[in-house]
Amino acid sequence: MRRAAFRQPFACLLLATLLATTAWGSAQATSLSDRVSALIQQAALGDAVGIAVIDIRSGQTLASHNANTPLNPASNMKLITAAAAMIELGPELTLRTGLYGRIAGEQVTGGLFLKGHGDPTLRGSDLLDLAQQLAHRGVKRVDGLIVDGSHFDDQHLPPAFDQQPNEDAAFRAAVGAVSVDANSYLLRVRPGASPGTPAIVELDGASYFVLDNQVTTTESGPASVVAIQQATRDQKLSLKLRGTVPAGASEFAYRRRVEHPLVYAGHRMLDALRAHRIQVPAQVRIARTPADTALLASRNSPPLAHILDALGKDSDNFVAEMLLKVLAAERRGVPARSSEGAILAVDVLKRLGVNVSGLRMVNGSGLFNGNQVSARQFATLLSAMYGTAAVRNEYVTHLAIAGVDGTLAHRMGEMPAARIVRAKTGTLRDTIALSGYVLGPTPERAVAFSFIANNVNGKHTETRALMDAIVREIGLYLYPPPAPAR
Repeated sequence: MRRAAFRQPFACLLLATLLATTAWGSAQATSLSDRVSALIQQAALGDAVGIAVIDIRSGQTLASHNANTPLNPASNMKLITAAAAMIELGPELTLRTGLYGRIAGEQVTGGLFLKGHGDPTLRGSDLLDLAQQLAHRGVKRVDGLIVDGSHFDDQHLPPAFDQQPNEDAAFRAAVGAVSVDANSYLLRVRPGASPGTPAIVELDGASYFVLDNQVTTTESGPASVVAIQQATRDQKLSLKLRGTVPAGASEFAYRRRVEHPLVYAGHRMLDALRAHRIQVPAQVRIARTPADTALLASRNSPPLAHILDALGKDSDNFVAEMLLKVLAAERRGVPARSSEGAILAVDVLKRLGVNVSGLRMVNGSGLFNGNQVSARQFATLLSAMYGTAAVRNEYVTHLAIAGVDGTLAHRMGEMPAARIVRAKTGTLRDTIALSGYVLGPTPERAVAFSFIANNVNGKHTETRALMDAIVREIGLYLYPPPAPAR
């Protein structure tokens, strides 16, 4: 009886404490909603602004504004691509690139096949390593080089990328199952020996280019180089250079996209083989590797969890589009199609409990127009991924840390606690977006948020300022300042 009598007051005290805590939490959430609404009203960015803020532990919506309106999410689309890849393929997935063929004495006969499985991290240095592996097997001659890109379909330009057909910048790179240096090339130009002489141009995979260099060296003045590129009938790249560079200037470098990923990869492989004194013909062919061809040299990519850093931290369009096709290849078979990857990604969202009504996914990077996603769909996805123990750490880790790295290195450095904002940015001419997490003082205390603003051309600075202010308010919700002493 005494123990029962003791428990009753204790139970009442516990109940009173819980009720008080719940009331305080509700009042705090209401206050956050009011502050967010006030910030939105003050910014006056128009009707095409969507916001959703979800307390992950309780599932409570803390703030919303046009949360169910589908909008162009720009690079926030990469959150969906990363989630689908992580859920479907697993953080440990690696992607092989290999050299296949038959060695007879010191020669590869019947052709040396360079075959890839969509590794977006493949670099020229990796091709040198493959060539070295071949040289170590005693190979001194190759009777032909064939590139096998059959793991992907032949649609090298991702969906919606044709909206800017004259854009040659590397951010609009094509994709292929064998892709070197993110399907971009570095155009290096430096002055000639003296004024009046042609400038010196250097290109990796030089045999891929049909170069017309009319850049001259001047005594002084600014450098001015214009490059005009166009695909040729034999799938090489015609490159016309015009302009001037001053004598004594340092090297100028420009990174641009290639038109035919597989052909470019082949010419880079030719360079790598020659660097290891392996004789090769000048031409590159495109064909499938026969099923019974032996693997002679190989390279595996880093694990998927590491590759995803390029999406969340650096907003790499090329990696996103490559992974969308890898997803299709691994789950739907080859040749992989971007559209199949998008269907699979949306299916992952459904399984995670996201209502996909009104959602449209045309590509994996969010580049250009066509994708449509609401702020609530992003916030729900983020909340679900945080609740998926098997991939939570990797998913949160792949995002940029505000004030520390990636696309958020110089934003939101002043928060109630350090390193608590992990998020993905999004930027197009008409769109600014930010979606991610604000992490609380304990692992179970975290908030998922999404902010998408369309029709903000010319208002990027004030739109980002609004986003940062809302995220700070979320931080204050999780880390309330101490009450002033009486």
